[in-house]
Amino acid sequence: MENQKKSLTLSVAWIVLLALGILMSIAGLGSLAEAYRGKSPFLAGVTYDQLASLNPEIPNMLRGRRATAASLGVTSGMLVCWIAATAFRRREKWSWYALLSAVGFGCILSILRVPVLGSRAGAEAAGVVMVILLFALAISFRDFR
Repeated sequence: MENQKKSLTLSVAWIVLLALGILMSIAGLGSLAEAYRGKSPFLAGVTYDQLASLNPEIPNMLRGRRATAASLGVTSGMLVCWIAATAFRRREKWSWYALLSAVGFGCILSILRVPVLGSRAGAEAAGVVMVILLFALAISFRDFR
């Protein structure tokens, strides 16, 4: 494999996937900071202070859920970076399928919020990740046959 010339599509794909992983991690860190800072954002037009008037535990519960999701976003982004820079770059077939199944399935689960919950908040980000992932995997498909 060392003597094989790397294809341009493989080079572009692993760099795109590395950038995607970095962006996923940065977005997760931003969301994590927002969860831990304790600011009072609007949730469907309601502030944390208004929710606290109903039950003082609600804001912390919502921040905790956001922190959990953000932490998983950071770690998923780190994993995408790691796989892209190592196994994917070396053309290891399992990495192509791992990225498609794990990240792709995660995006689908996130996008399901639209028909199941009737909420679009956050679905756009999952859609963008899905498009970038599918682009990188599609252009590198022939490298993994």
